[in-house]
Amino acid sequence: MFVNIFIYKRTLYSATSLLISKTVRLFSTAIISIFLVTAVFTAPSYAFDNLTIAVIPKATLPHFWKIVCVGAHTAIQDNNATIIWRGPRVENKTEAQKHLMDFYIDKKVDAIVIAPTHKSKLNSSIEKAMAAGIKVIVIDSRTSAGKQHSFIATDNYKAGKIGAKLLLQKIHKKGPLLLMGSMPDSSSVSEREQGFIDGINELAPGMSVIRMNILEGTGKEAELAAKEIIRNTNSLAGIFAVNEVSSEGVLQALNKQEINGLPFVGFDYSSTLLEGIESGRVSALITQVPFAMGYMGVRTALELLEGKQIVPEMECPVRIITRDNIEDSQNLRCLRKFSERERDSCPMCFN
Repeated sequence: MFVNIFIYKRTLYSATSLLISKTVRLFSTAIISIFLVTAVFTAPSYAFDNLTIAVIPKATLPHFWKIVCVGAHTAIQDNNATIIWRGPRVENKTEAQKHLMDFYIDKKVDAIVIAPTHKSKLNSSIEKAMAAGIKVIVIDSRTSAGKQHSFIATDNYKAGKIGAKLLLQKIHKKGPLLLMGSMPDSSSVSEREQGFIDGINELAPGMSVIRMNILEGTGKEAELAAKEIIRNTNSLAGIFAVNEVSSEGVLQALNKQEINGLPFVGFDYSSTLLEGIESGRVSALITQVPFAMGYMGVRTALELLEGKQIVPEMECPVRIITRDNIEDSQNLRCLRKFSERERDSCPMCFN
């Protein structure tokens, strides 16, 4: 039996209508101007004396990408290479990423490390870079073309299945589950969602899942949508969120409504989510290793430029954080505070 899927739109529906076969989507007012890339048109005129690697993350504001940035800069220590770190502030600006790709292709950088926000819209830019002799490393999210020199990421489908198992271990009543997604065109997000759905279907056949995707990929959207579902669905048995932004949005909804005891498994890490673990409103976090993702992305690019053989695909592991192991988890690089040196290495992320 298939899991029942519902795509949610921020429109007023009763609890009954949410749990029937209405398929709708969340659209929210887009505030585009303040989230555009800040460094494309103001970028300096580069004269590349050293090997130059452009790293284009999905976003620069989330904690996850700040750690990726530190890993990327650590990879060039003791190496005669330069990193240019540029990206949109939030994870929904595919056109900004495309513009950055084309900009650095024209500037003839030696390599590009990119985390695509869209599964297909950056294919042509990636192919253009490779045709120009630029080494391309894709991290975090696959593209549909699959054309790159190397791909480095979490096994997101497997991580979604882990989320399903964790949540089912923690629920204590019958009722639907809320799957708080993000932008549906991101392959990492869609793979986690599908893994979660398949995991629920295997372990609890017939259990309903309310699936929500947020067009702009902001925490405020996730908070408002989660608040509405929680308020209108008294039988809600648990929540799984697929990334840092959606997890923080769900936690804010739980905090503002002072809801305790509703099982909630989040994804990725931030100080806000760690506080949720400590308060008990977050049951568990599935954390990636973004430092390794940034580090290996740049190291792989350097090895390609040095003519070395590289692995075409690398999997980054995930870790589970709960109240029981939170103290032991503090020594993870992704959880500790940044040093002044690390902050200075990437001023775009920390200002």
